[in-house]
Amino acid sequence: MEIVTLLALVLAIIIGFRKQINTGLVSILMAFIVGHFMLGLDGKEIVSGWPTNLFFILLGMTLLFGMAKANGTLTLITKKISSLAKGNTKLLPIIFFALTGVIAGIGPGNIAAVALMAPIAMELTDSEDIPEILMATMIISGSLAGALSPLAPTGIIAINLAAEQGLEVSKSIFLSCISTSVIMGGLFYFIFGGHKLQNKNSKIHNIQTFNREQKITSLIILLVIIGILVYKMDIGLIAFSGAVILLLLGVVDEKAAIIEVPWSTLILVSGVAVLVNVVGIGGGIDFLSGFLAKIMNEKTATSIMAITAGLMSAVSSASGVVLPTLIPTIPKIATGIGGNISEIALVSAIVVGAHTVTFSPLSTLGAIALSSSTERIDKQKFFGQLLVVGLLSVLLAGVLGFLGLYNIWS
Repeated sequence: MEIVTLLALVLAIIIGFRKQINTGLVSILMAFIVGHFMLGLDGKEIVSGWPTNLFFILLGMTLLFGMAKANGTLTLITKKISSLAKGNTKLLPIIFFALTGVIAGIGPGNIAAVALMAPIAMELTDSEDIPEILMATMIISGSLAGALSPLAPTGIIAINLAAEQGLEVSKSIFLSCISTSVIMGGLFYFIFGGHKLQNKNSKIHNIQTFNREQKITSLIILLVIIGILVYKMDIGLIAFSGAVILLLLGVVDEKAAIIEVPWSTLILVSGVAVLVNVVGIGGGIDFLSGFLAKIMNEKTATSIMAITAGLMSAVSSASGVVLPTLIPTIPKIATGIGGNISEIALVSAIVVGAHTVTFSPLSTLGAIALSSSTERIDKQKFFGQLLVVGLLSVLLAGVLGFLGLYNIWS
């Protein structure tokens, strides 16, 4: 049964990938088939895997920042900060790296940040003669710097999954992701010629000022962030409260904001969680933990976990599939390996590895960068460049794990 439950999870991933159906929906079907007909679980036991608290937090945060995107607040902030380069083209990729990281980290997450920044950045590549691959890699690596923030959806998911294993990882995964992103961003900047760029006159000028609605939206978001970080308020409750206040003040259209909520991601994360819960009940997680522990040792564990997470993420969702599958295996892997292996370092390796493959055009962020590129470039060549960067980034995550980067913050 242990192997059968794991095969059900693999089958759900394959069906979702091949049929282009949300893996969360397929996972619920698999959870019902395996849980009810093979394990004899009743409906309540199967549905208990639905991550109610996590779903509430993610919905609140994505709704709040969906409002900021819907009324143009985030876009205007982006353009104003981008204009700070004042014609210094060499600074533009660095500014976009930092800005994408900040936007991702304060709440919207890496996918929303890249979706917001990519069209603006790719438009600049034409007028500023910046290589598209340079700008794309700087934006994506920048988004990963903020992706594991305690305020960002992916960070919230990773922190909650680790907390279920008795691990406090918010600081370690955030710093591990930032340090990895800075290393990757620095490499990409020099490899793709950022230091050789010639100064131009940027097209970003005469940017409009914030209107009443955007000023209020910015203020409410700032207050929500302060409430979470300073006063340790419940993330879901304060995010929903901020969203409702914006609606009461009439600064955003409710329907437009709800459309901005990434419903497919919420269903993906929650649906897979239901199946992973069934896999755990059936002994699949224990079996996977034991297998991974056998092929690792104290020196190679973080490296192997990072590469494993990256390869899994190449064909599935990092936050929706890879993290819920691998993070629960950590305690038993650490016990199986023995020695001084850090469970927190293993979690950091998983979350970093799972996100480094996102440069690939087969992943969400790479696909956004590719679709945002201008018509003047060779799309096929750009596709190939992103694919190579994605695969090499997974290997880099493994190397950094082997060198002990993730242990520094554990």
